[in-house]
Amino acid sequence: MILATIGVYFGLVLVGASPVLGHAATTRNFEISDEIEINDDLDRKPDDKPSPLAMSIGNYYADLELFIESLEKLQRNGRFNLAVDTFDISQSTALPCVAGNIVGSYTAESFVSANAALRPTLEWIEKRLTDGYAFGDCVPSERFDGQEATQSRFALNLDADNGLTLEVTGLRRSPADANALLRELTHGWNQFRAQNRKPIEKYVSDGTTLGVSGAKILVVTRLPRAALNTLLAEDAK
Repeated sequence: MILATIGVYFGLVLVGASPVLGHAATTRNFEISDEIEINDDLDRKPDDKPSPLAMSIGNYYADLELFIESLEKLQRNGRFNLAVDTFDISQSTALPCVAGNIVGSYTAESFVSANAALRPTLEWIEKRLTDGYAFGDCVPSERFDGQEATQSRFALNLDADNGLTLEVTGLRRSPADANALLRELTHGWNQFRAQNRKPIEKYVSDGTTLGVSGAKILVVTRLPRAALNTLLAEDAK
C-alpha cells in the first residue's frame, strides 16, 4: 500500500472555461499505452457546444468504457484473470480555483494490486479520476491555508464479493448546493441513459447511483462479476 501526499505544479490553460470545470469539462487528451488503445469518441463538431456538466458525465462514461476495454485486452493476452485478480486504489485531491498555473495536492490513500501487469492500466485510470469530474465546488481548503479549491475523492476496487466498484465524491459549499447539483446530475444522467447504444453504456447506467451525504455529492457505479464477465468477453464490444 502506498500512503503519500504529493504536491505538484502544472500548467493548465483555461480558455473561456471556469477553473472549476476547466479540466473535466473538456474532451480528454487520452494517452496511448501498450494496454489501452484509445480512440477519442468524444470529439465534437465545432458548432456542437455541450454543457460542461454533460461533458463531465460523458467523460465518466468514456473513462469506464476504456478501462473495461483495457481489462478485456489484458485478459485476452493472459495477463489478467477476473476470477482471481483484485485491486484497490483510492485518492483525494484538492485543486485551487485559480486560472493559469495551479498547485494540486494529491493524497494517495491506497494502490494495491498483486498483479504487476495491471499497474499501467491502474495508473492510467488513476489520472483520469484525479479531478473528480468537476463535481466539487470551490470551497476553502486547509491544504492551501484557506484558499478556495475543489475537493474530491475517488475509490476504485475489484474484489470477489462486489465485483468492480467506482465511487467519486465532490465537496460542495453546502448541503443545499449538493442537492441542487444532484438534481442537475440526475437530469443529465437520465439523458445519457436514454442514448445508451453499447452494452458497456447500459451496464454503467444501470449500475450507477447518485446521492448526497451532507455537502458531498456521491456518484457510485457497481458492476457485479456477472456483468464484468459479459463485458470482458471479446465479442461484447
